[in-house]
Amino acid sequence: MNIAVLIKQVPVSNNVSVDPETHALVRTSMEGMLNPADLNAIEAAMLLKEQVGGKVVAFTMGPTEAEKSLRDAMALGCEEGVLISDRCFGGADTLATAKPLARAIGKYGTFELILGGAMSSDGATGQVGAMVAEYLGIPHISEVSGIEYDGQEGIRGIKQCQGEEVTLEAQLPALMTVCFGCNEPRLATLRTKRKAKEKPLKLYTNEDLGFAQEEIGLKGSPTLVADSFVPERTRKAVMLKGTPEEMAAKIREWIEIEKGKN
Repeated sequence: MNIAVLIKQVPVSNNVSVDPETHALVRTSMEGMLNPADLNAIEAAMLLKEQVGGKVVAFTMGPTEAEKSLRDAMALGCEEGVLISDRCFGGADTLATAKPLARAIGKYGTFELILGGAMSSDGATGQVGAMVAEYLGIPHISEVSGIEYDGQEGIRGIKQCQGEEVTLEAQLPALMTVCFGCNEPRLATLRTKRKAKEKPLKLYTNEDLGFAQEEIGLKGSPTLVADSFVPERTRKAVMLKGTPEEMAAKIREWIEIEKGKN
């Protein structure tokens, strides 16, 4: 079974900067890591590969710095990585992100299954996986906590729905998004990290994918971020003295002042 895994490089911490014009995260200068839920998707892919054989390829769209996350994915067992990177892809919303991902997957080859994390830790929309499936014209099951495959044409996804566990079946090829924490991702070793540096990595630019400028990036994004900012973090300790009644009155006074500011 050939499996594609959609991954994303996300900020390591909340110490990020925002582009004042596009209101998007400045990803070229941020310290990045693999999106946590994508680690669960990679583990699910590895378990299926161990069960039935095949090949696992990681795909991501982002700046050239996103190669680090692809190498991390390859250190966890992915045989190859595909980086979709071009300045004209910058500022893309979920729809304009799904388009290049879907076309890159189709250009690369045939996959029976596509996996990805249910949502990213920075955007948390949970939309890209379903959109990729729609562009490819294949069924999808979102937010699965388990995957069952018996070697036939169908594959089953186990998920929670309104407090109940349900099992859904889809015909291959199909796409599933995997919940964060549903399995125990394996750890990379020094040996697998070294091997990952030697594994093939393919770069697709828009010259390879052939989109018109109005289809991608900021121009191709039907949703726009009206405003985005890094909140000021201020914290100070104030010691209160007096009777309980006096301290309660002071706290109430502060609350009224803060309410007035808003």
